[in-house]
Amino acid sequence: MEEINPGNQVKGRLIFDVPKSTKLTAIELHDSVFSGGVTVALS
Repeated sequence: MEEINPGNQVKGRLIFDVPKSTKLTAIELHDSVFSGGVTVALS
């Protein structure tokens, strides 16, 4: 993975293996293991 500088954007797909009955509503993203992260709605 490449670093994404502030103000830049990328498009892509993230693939997760979850049970079929699971309804994903949000994902939490972090820039490092020490960051507070951000929650992004998926719907």
